[in-house]
Amino acid sequence: MRSPARRSASGPRRASGRNRETPPKDPPATPAWDTIYSYGAIGNLRTAALVSARGSIDWACLPRFAAPSVFGRLLDRARGGFHLVEPESCKVTTQRYVPATNVLRTHFLLEGARQLTVTDFMPVAKARTAVPEPRIVRRLEAEGGPVPVRLVVEPRFDYGRAPAPRWQVSGKGTIRARSGSALLNLFSPGSWQVEGRVAASTFAVRPGQGATTEILWGEGTPLASPDASLRDTIRFWRGWVHRPDSPMHRAAHVWHDWVERSELLLKLLSDHESGAFVAAPTTSLPEWPGGPRNWDYRYVWVRDAAFAAQAFIALGHLEEARQYFRWLLSAMPRKGARVPLRTLYDLSGEAPPHEERLDHWDGYAGSKPIRIGNAAASQLQLDIFGEVVGSAAQLAHADPEFVRKAWPRLRPLAELAAREWTRRDSGIWESRAAPTHYTHSKLMCWVAVARGAELAERFGEPSRAEEFRVAAEAIRRVLLDRGFDQRLGGFVQGFDRRWPDASLLRVPMVGFLPYTDSRVQGTIRLVEEKLTRGPFVYRYSSSRSLHGPEGAFLLCSFWLVECLARSGERARAVRNFRELLKVAGPLRLFSEEYDPTGAVPLGNYPQAFTHIGVLRAAMAIGAEPAS
Repeated sequence: MRSPARRSASGPRRASGRNRETPPKDPPATPAWDTIYSYGAIGNLRTAALVSARGSIDWACLPRFAAPSVFGRLLDRARGGFHLVEPESCKVTTQRYVPATNVLRTHFLLEGARQLTVTDFMPVAKARTAVPEPRIVRRLEAEGGPVPVRLVVEPRFDYGRAPAPRWQVSGKGTIRARSGSALLNLFSPGSWQVEGRVAASTFAVRPGQGATTEILWGEGTPLASPDASLRDTIRFWRGWVHRPDSPMHRAAHVWHDWVERSELLLKLLSDHESGAFVAAPTTSLPEWPGGPRNWDYRYVWVRDAAFAAQAFIALGHLEEARQYFRWLLSAMPRKGARVPLRTLYDLSGEAPPHEERLDHWDGYAGSKPIRIGNAAASQLQLDIFGEVVGSAAQLAHADPEFVRKAWPRLRPLAELAAREWTRRDSGIWESRAAPTHYTHSKLMCWVAVARGAELAERFGEPSRAEEFRVAAEAIRRVLLDRGFDQRLGGFVQGFDRRWPDASLLRVPMVGFLPYTDSRVQGTIRLVEEKLTRGPFVYRYSSSRSLHGPEGAFLLCSFWLVECLARSGERARAVRNFRELLKVAGPLRLFSEEYDPTGAVPLGNYPQAFTHIGVLRAAMAIGAEPAS
């Protein structure tokens, strides 16, 4: 089994000779380490579940992404709850997605040359107006002889805080678990036995005679035809994902499999009803084992979702981008509200619940605190205005009429950036220290007014466009005066701070300065000298908001790839990109962060931010064929 290579050298690395741009081979089927990369994600565009390579569903929040967990063993091995398919005498397991889908297959190699394949999926609604209750389907098929299987289920409702479920057996293959208003229907080919909190069912799977077990939230009956449902689900994902004529697919076809998996993951993290995108399906997976940086990411960050919308535009999925803006406009309060746009929302467009801690659970790898809710919702983060207006300007190139209709509601965001850009804020990294003048925040205020000027001009508002241009020039002068450090030769984290920040790699990415500008090149060099370990980039070198270390931030690592590629250092960009792809999980899924010394993925998983970085980096590298 391959373990990701450890890196110890710091600073920039120079490439020599021709780089052979052959994409990395498939990673091994089973990781050599027992980490979050042992899990694959399935979902129904309403919620998601994580399925381990051992056949256990260890994380599922039902019925929606941010609902309380029903299976939470990911965060507490003893008290979290799980749903396990356990074949007899298993020797080896491998996992793969059905190509071009979010349907997951786990293959168990058993004694006697037998095999069991478990296909996990969640049926997707055909229309947003008729979304059924979530259902997890586990289709079992045997080869080489009968396979005895034991099915073990331990639901732990409300993050394990709810009373033990009341069990009700309804016929041979159906059992119900109820706790308060929560109801789970469990279907099995075999009969059920109950012991305390646990229900178990044993049966044999015979070659040519598939078996199905299902998990259904709420009332309902088993699927009439699981095989037809599986075919429909595969057809849905394949019918959605293929956009070979999109700009991103044309530019990044060499890295097609990586682009496709990232594309599917972003869609998996979207909500069928609202059109919004959650940052990740998990909470409190630590940014460092045992450290305090454990956050709930099951909400809609305006910034992250705007990034996703930008990626979908490049991928040719314009309807997903339009859905995001429809959701955003519905979430925004009407004119005159004290807070015109929050930093993050729940999927219904409301403020997320207040942050609280779950002290009764041990945490992943013993990491506490475990948090639900997110206090960042109350922060001022000025950069979100630039992300929204910038995304609208990008969409206007493809669908000007849609943006024209939305512009009266979006214009106030550019106006707010023009008025408020001098304020201190909490920044893109959501510092919990006192607000300060973050350079990146000012940069994105510049984006808001500069792109606002373009949209105002386009939609027949020349005087408003001129006002925005004046504001943009004012921000530009201050950024160049106070955000750029002449001694260091690059942009720095804040006006009152003299150290680098990887967010400033975005200076050329948003069009503030060209990639060839000496100040941009100086910033890239500064980040490489101070914040990298091999291809891995850390967000910053100093943080006063929390104690303890964190891993390298993978989105920033892919930003560096993009900057190198667009600066003309394509060979170095390709080399970094290939090294970063090597540390993906076996299913081509990425976490938020990574420890290159210990070869350990960190942070919530799978992470939308990182996969957006993969897509952008692949597009930046370009479409020259491998050789």
